[in-house]
Amino acid sequence: MELSPDEYGAYWRASIRVAAGVVLVFLSYRFVVSPLFSQSEAGPIAIGLFLFATLTFAGAFLAMLGVARVVRTAVDAEMRG
Repeated sequence: MELSPDEYGAYWRASIRVAAGVVLVFLSYRFVVSPLFSQSEAGPIAIGLFLFATLTFAGAFLAMLGVARVVRTAVDAEMRG
């Protein structure tokens, strides 16, 4: 697969998006949501569930944008060559 400089840059930017999505989900769970889940009251747990769902959706969306861009770049390079 021969990539032009523009495609190469797009590929790496997309890879960074995938990594950022995974890191967002991991760090948000570890440092934002986990302390809320350790509480014994219903309020913090409910907020923790809401934040976990919201941040997981945002991280998955960011990662899928990156995956779509990687696939599109690879398909464009293969179709050209």
